[in-house]
Amino acid sequence: MVVRRTVILPSRGALIVSTDLHGCWDDFVALREHFLAAVTAEPATHWAILGDTVHGPSEEARGRRPELYDYSDMSAEIVAAILELQRAYPGRIHYVLGNHDHGHVGGPRTAKFHADEVAALEQRCTPAQLADLRALFEPALLAVAAPCGVLLAHGSPDDRLQQFDDLDGVRLQPRDNDPYRRHLLATFLGSYGQRDEVTARLLARVSASAVPVSLVIHGHDRDEEGFFAGGQRQACPVIFGAPRTHKRYVFLNLSSRYDSVADLRDGVEIRRVHGP
Repeated sequence: MVVRRTVILPSRGALIVSTDLHGCWDDFVALREHFLAAVTAEPATHWAILGDTVHGPSEEARGRRPELYDYSDMSAEIVAAILELQRAYPGRIHYVLGNHDHGHVGGPRTAKFHADEVAALEQRCTPAQLADLRALFEPALLAVAAPCGVLLAHGSPDDRLQQFDDLDGVRLQPRDNDPYRRHLLATFLGSYGQRDEVTARLLARVSASAVPVSLVIHGHDRDEEGFFAGGQRQACPVIFGAPRTHKRYVFLNLSSRYDSVADLRDGVEIRRVHGP
């Protein structure tokens, strides 16, 4: 059976884009409130969560950089809350797999704060919480495209993708894929910023095979300012690794058009997670 790893969003409504919570309940609750407020104003609101919900900082990191990392790891609780939102708002909460999430469903195990972060989290989980991890991550997406001009992924992928629906059917166990799809899995989950010409070729192929897109919005990276751009075609709203006052998410009008990073305005499309 082919598992759909892509979604094309409608051309009306609103879209919230956030990424990389890494177990911070406070950030999740703030984003959930933004989503619920948006739904009140526009019932056709979607929320794309671009992965790495799990694996919070270690005690050592919390002590070393408290302004960035001093919070308790509530990864399992956030996963359960996302699943609850997906049940309450079917077809509106789009979960895109991150490289840290991937380790729980057959991918490489990350070692950012612990030698084996998958084991460190799963050892603390109840059987129900372990089931929740798999329930969220096994059917997760690899990419979301929207007619407003954006392609969403956890990493900033290279230009190997030939057409958008080649992502459908990618298996989460890397060894279960042919070399092409194994590369797609790796680049959509683990690539950092690309040269502009590489991203332009990727966007052209998605445009030709799905909907016209001009801009990649991704996670995976971090910046203490809370947002950064790679040229005119790549943008990353940062939550994890930014101080509380700088954490950002993106809010888009699905009936508008975003052709470059310059179309994302601070305080309009680029919004703070905490505060106005």
